Amino acid sequence: MIHSIFLAKAKYRAVRQSCPPLNSANADFDLSGARNWQHSARSDGQAVETVELRSGASLILSEFEAGEARVFRFTEPEDMFGFGFHLQDGARFCFDGFDFATRALDVWVCAAPRGAPSQFVLPAKGFRTVSIRFDPEVAEEYFDEGLALPAQARDILKCARTRTGAARVARMEPAAAARLQSMFTTSYGGAARRLYLQSCALDLLADQIGSLVRQESDSGALQPHHRERVVAARDYLDRHFRDPPTIPELAKIVGTNEFTLKRAFKAAFGVTLFGYVLKRRMEHAELLLLQGTTVAGAAEEVGYDCPRSFSAAFRRQLGKTPSAVRRAAR
Repeated sequence: MIHSIFLAKAKYRAVRQSCPPLNSANADFDLSGARNWQHSARSDGQAVETVELRSGASLILSEFEAGEARVFRFTEPEDMFGFGFHLQDGARFCFDGFDFATRALDVWVCAAPRGAPSQFVLPAKGFRTVSIRFDPEVAEEYFDEGLALPAQARDILKCARTRTGAARVARMEPAAAARLQSMFTTSYGGAARRLYLQSCALDLLADQIGSLVRQESDSGALQPHHRERVVAARDYLDRHFRDPPTIPELAKIVGTNEFTLKRAFKAAFGVTLFGYVLKRRMEHAELLLLQGTTVAGAAEEVGYDCPRSFSAAFRRQLGKTPSAVRRAAR
C-alpha cells in the first residue's frame, strides 16, 4: 500500500533528485524492528481501511496518530501500479538498497512486481495517506479509455510486471487536500460511505492526475453516445437511490467506464454522481417528513444511522431543517 506506492530503483533519477536519501548518515531509526504491514487493521492510534473500487482496483486509507515512529515491512502479493496521496507528514522508504523520503501533500506514482519487498517508516508526528492501487492490466484499461497519464507515470506503468519504479509527480492542490481530508472525517455509513469514498477516489485521480496532461476530449459539448449513457445513469439512480450501485457497477450497467461516466455526468447535469444521489435521497426524505414520518424514521429510510448527521446533510442540501419541514406538515 503506502509502502508499495513508493517502491523504486535507482534508475529513476527524478526520485533521487527530489527526495533526501535515507542512509547511515541521516537515518534516525532501526529497520530491524519492522512489523508486517496489513491492508486492513485497526488498533489504538492506527487505522487502515481497504475499499474495493472494482475488480483489480482498491482504495486504501491509512491513519496513524502521533506517537512513536512505526516501522513496517511488506512483500507485494501481486503485480501493482498505483498512486499515493500524502495528507499529513511524510514517510521514509527502503527498497533494494535505494532509500528515499516523501513529504506532506506529495502525490506519487509507483509500480512493483509480485514479490517485491519493502520497508518503510511512518513518522512520530502522525500520518494520513490515501493509496489507489491497480492491477497493471486494469490500470492500462483505465488510463487508455478514461483518463490520460503523464509521460512519467506511463513509463512506470509499462514496467510494472518486471521491475519497481516510483516518482513524485505533483504537489497536491488545496481542493484535492480538502477532499482527501473529508474521506477520513465523513460521517456517512454503509452504502453511502462506499459511494462517497469511490467518488472521492475517482475525483482525486481525475483532478490531480488529469491536470498533469492535456485532454482535448474534455473540451466542447458532450458526444451523443456519452449523453445517452449519462441520461441512462441518471434514470437508473432515480430508481435505485435508496441502495445505489457502486460507480464501477453503474458504469458497467450503462456501458462506459468510471472516468468517462463521472466527467460526462457532471458536464450534463452540473452535479457529481454522489451529489445527485444525495439530492434524490433528501428529496425523498422531505416527502416522507411531509407525510408525517419522524426525523429518525426518515433518516433511516434514506440510509443514515445518525439522525444528527442526516439533519446536517438535509439542511445543507435543501436549506431547511427536517424538524421544520415536519412541523409545517402538521
